[in-house]
Amino acid sequence: MAAVETARSKDCVGEVAKVVDLNAKATPYLNRAQRIRVLAAAVGLEDTTQAAPFDTSNALERDVHDWFVTDHALALRIVAGEKALVAKRDTARAAIKRRLQSAMDSVSAQAKAKLAGADSIQADAQPCQSAIFVRPAVLEACKTTPGSPLCAAAEEKPDTTAPDTAQFRFVNAANDLWGIEQMEPWSDPGPLRPGPNGSLVGARTMARARRGNIIVAVALAPLFRERSALDSAQVAQYTANLDSLGFTFNHPKYVMAPALELQASVPAPIGGENLYLLHFGTVSKPDIVRSIKADKGGLIQATFPATSQLLNRLKAGDALSFTALKVPAGSTEGTPVYSIKLLNVNEARAATQLLGYMQSGDMSKDLNRLVPGSGGASGPGS
Repeated sequence: MAAVETARSKDCVGEVAKVVDLNAKATPYLNRAQRIRVLAAAVGLEDTTQAAPFDTSNALERDVHDWFVTDHALALRIVAGEKALVAKRDTARAAIKRRLQSAMDSVSAQAKAKLAGADSIQADAQPCQSAIFVRPAVLEACKTTPGSPLCAAAEEKPDTTAPDTAQFRFVNAANDLWGIEQMEPWSDPGPLRPGPNGSLVGARTMARARRGNIIVAVALAPLFRERSALDSAQVAQYTANLDSLGFTFNHPKYVMAPALELQASVPAPIGGENLYLLHFGTVSKPDIVRSIKADKGGLIQATFPATSQLLNRLKAGDALSFTALKVPAGSTEGTPVYSIKLLNVNEARAATQLLGYMQSGDMSKDLNRLVPGSGGASGPGS
């Protein structure tokens, strides 16, 4: 573990610097795209206050401003009785919307060309996100890679470990990491509600645990899938599952299953582990919920429909654990390398409340209200 974390801290000096540079390059494009979205919203609502003041030195903003002036004049004439101008007004509105879409397409194309390789940079920097760094390793790497924000942060507070809210956190020795443990109780679920960018949020409860830089989060949430993406047998399977659970769910566009989500940030195998288990019970006698092959470090994500047995154990408040196992070839038994137990505080109450919301039909009603059958949405569990 010490060797892995020392290497991570050294690598992240350069990776964080690349992300900072990428963000600096991306900011102008993000700002321009956001302004175009504001202008488009103002046009859609026919409300200049949504976008004022306009920068008339900019061609696009000038065009939108001029459209508002012309549109207002046309609207007054139509109200006065010149109905023949309705078609002219509609044509002008469609033209300015095309103009805005063209501007957005142009910004996207420019950003794509300028930020080539962004996905690779972000993927390489993933192990650095929310990590706690080994200060001496960072300072050593800074001798050959100066200018990284990690360097300034490591030098700023040489004798203290920053709080959770700090941008970067440090320990003074790699072995100290394993002594850092954090556990969060299961969160209180709420009803489905609109989220950013047209998504849905709410209707979920989650617990999180950390040991060193190994972070495990498990959530209970509805998994929504579009009916059109499934065949009739799959739709019937979802329906039968809900019927067996006694759940009421009716939506013309989606089917649903209560699901468990697992997200774990793990190092590359540090003790020969080749299997991860999410389980109830002890490491010696685990009741396995999910097994995942362990081959490399990084972010592990899995979402799967929950069985009635699993739901009952959550409602009973039984604690879940995430264990890395070393299983010899040909053997059915393994040796645990490490295990992280999730706190079961508030688990029973939160799971019971959320499953009651799903079961009663209230969630179905909320979904139909928020997402009509012809619309689109992204489920909170997916």
